[in-house]
Amino acid sequence: MTALRGAVERGLNAIWYGNSVLSWCLLPLSLLVQFEVKRRRDKAPLKGATPDGVTVIVIGGLTVGGTGKTPVLIALGRWLQHCGYRVGVISRGYRSHALGEARQVAPNDDAASVGDEPLLIWRELEVPVVVGRDRLQALHALMQHNAIDIVLSDDGLQHYQLPRDLEIVVLDGRRGLGNGRLLPAGPLREPRERLEEVDWVLERNSDDPHRGFEYHISGARHLASGRLVVWSDCLSQWGDQTLTAMTALGQPEQFFQMLTTQGLRVETVSLPDHDVIMPQQLRGIAAETVLITEKDAIKLSGSIDSRLWVVEIEVQLPASLLTGLHDKLPTRVQT
Repeated sequence: MTALRGAVERGLNAIWYGNSVLSWCLLPLSLLVQFEVKRRRDKAPLKGATPDGVTVIVIGGLTVGGTGKTPVLIALGRWLQHCGYRVGVISRGYRSHALGEARQVAPNDDAASVGDEPLLIWRELEVPVVVGRDRLQALHALMQHNAIDIVLSDDGLQHYQLPRDLEIVVLDGRRGLGNGRLLPAGPLREPRERLEEVDWVLERNSDDPHRGFEYHISGARHLASGRLVVWSDCLSQWGDQTLTAMTALGQPEQFFQMLTTQGLRVETVSLPDHDVIMPQQLRGIAAETVLITEKDAIKLSGSIDSRLWVVEIEVQLPASLLTGLHDKLPTRVQT
């Protein structure tokens, strides 16, 4: 099943980000998608129609696949906490068991029960996180049981019934909008004109100081022991080794490139997005050190392979975004 999903992902990427004749064949279906998107948007609540006393910020994407939305949300959540706001998060909980009523992430939850991204956000920010397929229901559940100033929606740009005050779209500057077509002929969830309506567009791998954001490696954590090592020491320790980098990200090549640009020699293993690294997959790796991401680590349980190291990555948000948010957000009133 993993191999099949990987083949499907590669095939779709070739259609969406290449010059495939199959894209033209799928255009009639894209017209139906465009009609449905417009129909649903016409029924959406007006921007700003959020519950009194709370600001809802949607961090979403215009394209299918990973662009870095969750790391951006975590970085933004930390900044908001530093500013004194009480933050809460709502999320879909992709590939989780939370398919019915909205539920709040609890200490005994794992990635299978609530999803890898919600669990990662909960552990990183230590704030209330509610998962559910219905974003509006998740918002109400979050507000009912928690004192919140600002709600961050992990994805959800196309969940039109979710009221929101501010919208942030996260793109990959290298891949852009692909062939610029709507699903299934292209990777777009909405027409490209949607970018003109949102409050901010952030681009990874962009030189634009107003839109670009960067990832920085701060260190690596030995997963079995929890020992954290600063990145400069990691480079000294691993400089003469051939490592294995393994991940189940939407765009694994970005993780691999981060490592190779640091001068590391890595053999790469990519899995379909959201997959779990299985013990039998690790047994087939000869390297003494295997580097994974935090999103991969959050899904592992039971006996931990002693070769696994989690690369600690931080996001540096553009100053223009933080300045703009400071101007738009209500002043935090201490209670």
